[in-house]
Amino acid sequence: MNRSPGTRLGKLSTNIPGLDEILSGGLPELSTNIITGPPGAGKTIFTQQLIYTNASPQRKVLYLITLSEPSVKMLHYLQKFDFFVPEKVGKEVIYLDIGEVIRASGLDEAIDLIIKHVQEFKPAIVGIDSFKAIHDLARDPVEVRKFGYDLSVKLTTWAVTSLLIGEYTQKEIETEPIFAIADGIIRLHNEPLGLHYQRYLDVLKLRGEDCFTGRHPFSISYDGLTVYPRIKRFSSTPSTEDIILPKASTGVEGLDRMLEGGLPGGTSTMIAGGAGTGKTLMGLHFITSGAIQGEPGVIVTFQENYQQLRNIARSFGWDLRALEEENKLIHLYSSPVEIQPDIHAAHVKAAVEKIDAKRVFLDSLKDIEIATPDKVRYKDYIYSLVNELKLRGITSILTNEIPELFGPFQLSEYGVSFIADNVILLRYVELSGKMGRAINIMKVRGSQHSKEICSFEINNNGIQIEQPIKAQTGILAGMPVLGNHQLDLSYLPIRARFVVQTLKQIGTLKIEQLSQSTGLSEENLIKELEELQEQGLVLVIPRKGIDYYKATI
Repeated sequence: MNRSPGTRLGKLSTNIPGLDEILSGGLPELSTNIITGPPGAGKTIFTQQLIYTNASPQRKVLYLITLSEPSVKMLHYLQKFDFFVPEKVGKEVIYLDIGEVIRASGLDEAIDLIIKHVQEFKPAIVGIDSFKAIHDLARDPVEVRKFGYDLSVKLTTWAVTSLLIGEYTQKEIETEPIFAIADGIIRLHNEPLGLHYQRYLDVLKLRGEDCFTGRHPFSISYDGLTVYPRIKRFSSTPSTEDIILPKASTGVEGLDRMLEGGLPGGTSTMIAGGAGTGKTLMGLHFITSGAIQGEPGVIVTFQENYQQLRNIARSFGWDLRALEEENKLIHLYSSPVEIQPDIHAAHVKAAVEKIDAKRVFLDSLKDIEIATPDKVRYKDYIYSLVNELKLRGITSILTNEIPELFGPFQLSEYGVSFIADNVILLRYVELSGKMGRAINIMKVRGSQHSKEICSFEINNNGIQIEQPIKAQTGILAGMPVLGNHQLDLSYLPIRARFVVQTLKQIGTLKIEQLSQSTGLSEENLIKELEELQEQGLVLVIPRKGIDYYKATI
């Protein structure tokens, strides 16, 4: 909502990390706000954190207790929290019990008593806990509506921002008249997430303000509440047309050569490959190379903990601990069992800001996918995080595991591969009777790159790119087939030569079709095809349970 500067209401900061961002600066001053949620959701801690971080001699707080826990018991538990300041009790934060008056005299006397205390202490903030108890003592909804309206008007007249705490159900939120009177409604709740519970906060109403709606996870520690604004998709991909960043070396000389200088700066790269193909090692090359060049980096892992990754890096000559001590590196490890995407994204961004990182290595997408049952949130997490890094000009590498070691493969599930600007594929291949590794660059957005498929080795120095693989077809399928169009087939028996020539002329055929074309029985053909496969002259291609045969020359 647009207002002129002269009519814009002031904001009362909640001083709860993350919440003011959701509220676009805080709660509007002089507003009436309901803080609701089931027992144990965190309503009392929420309110106490807000009032103690705002209370001062110039801004007193009056906290009225109705039929909830007594103030002595509340103060006992508040001592555990860092925001609690005992010296403020009775001076800047005044606790009063009005429960007895409500029980004995009803709501009419209660509102007079509340205003009397407001006139006496002149608070800037008034909290009523539990307002739901007042609601339950009313004779009918009309009385509650009148009480709520009169209280709101009188507190506003006395320049008070009020907080009404209560355990309301969803049905009550939708039907009870007090929620129509309230200027703001903040709900806290606790929901199952896998085998544990996750706390969420949502702003159901904030009159006249543009707040960030939706469910926002939060945590409670001795610091109090910390709210993590939910991740959201960008309306469009960040534009880098006006900013051309220098290329970022991968730390692998041969790969930089294939990339014609390195990865385009400020882009995201997916490194896809099977288990053990070298994805994590390539990420370590990338991060350590950047740190040496004065570009701090963040490593985000879900499998290798701090010590495991340090040991892996040390075996290749990299000292991750030393880089961390020099503020050139932050390693953020999280168990994939406990991931909450919104919270984890906030931790990644905080690590990036802490050392002004220029590079990020996330290992791997598959772990995040497994840990996030809601695949829509999984896509939102990846999309939001990657685009946030691009906006900051950070070059990122994300690994993704391909379950198929050989044969056909899928780069990623749930449509996240499009997020990557660049894609590098690592594959196992069978070369001359032994297993090797191959690398190729599938795409580099807006930049030239090598189209070759090269073999590579892993030794004590890390990844070493070798020469292009000399094969006619089948490298990416894991089964390179050597071929030569000028190959002399005269050495073959007449029947075998006839089979190869037929496949070469007609194309890929299944066994029944090849039998019809050659006039040979399927039994004889199977024997010939097996021998031709051993010689690398015929390739078998399985499709939906049926074998097709193709000449390789």
